[in-house]
Amino acid sequence: MKNVIYAIRAALLVLAGFLAYKTYRVVMEPIEFERIEKRRFADVITSLEDIREAQKLYKQENGQYTGDLDVLIGYVDTGMVDIRTRKDSSFMRYNEVYRTDMNVDTVIYRTIGTESVKERLFTSEYNAEARMRYIPYSDNVEFEMDASVIDRNGVEVPVFEVKAGYDKIYHDLIAKGQYAYFIDENAELIIGSLTEPTLSGNWK
Repeated sequence: MKNVIYAIRAALLVLAGFLAYKTYRVVMEPIEFERIEKRRFADVITSLEDIREAQKLYKQENGQYTGDLDVLIGYVDTGMVDIRTRKDSSFMRYNEVYRTDMNVDTVIYRTIGTESVKERLFTSEYNAEARMRYIPYSDNVEFEMDASVIDRNGVEVPVFEVKAGYDKIYHDLIAKGQYAYFIDENAELIIGSLTEPTLSGNWK
């Protein structure tokens, strides 16, 4: 009889431990995932914003964005840009309407040298290949990037878009079946747009 009682007590202890663990997981899983999400999103967003800054300077120098990661990374690694000074000035010009000389404001730009794209945007130690090509936490999966030109009221506007899918950001957790309730494998972090003239990210 005592053996039966001991067996029942042992079974109840195991059951209580199991229920306590399940309760703990129900409470802690959202907290743990939020911590993972914040860390991963911060790193992915930093890379997306780096790509945006490189694209902005590339367009400033070339008149359009590039949809090729190799081109953009090469531009950051080896490109050079002018160092310019700006000076506000003015001069007198004869005005045909008022029939008199009038003061005209102008801006004078002067090139005084060059500097590397990498130093202009980041630092000389910046690793564009690692930071701009691969989605952080993915298994060396490249960012999806494309560029185009759209029409806005008869004006051609250059645009670009960069994507990082959740299925790449959380590929290791998905493979283990962890935090499945919190991960939408079809969602993406996106900066820019191929249909709208925007440089914003969809996380804002």
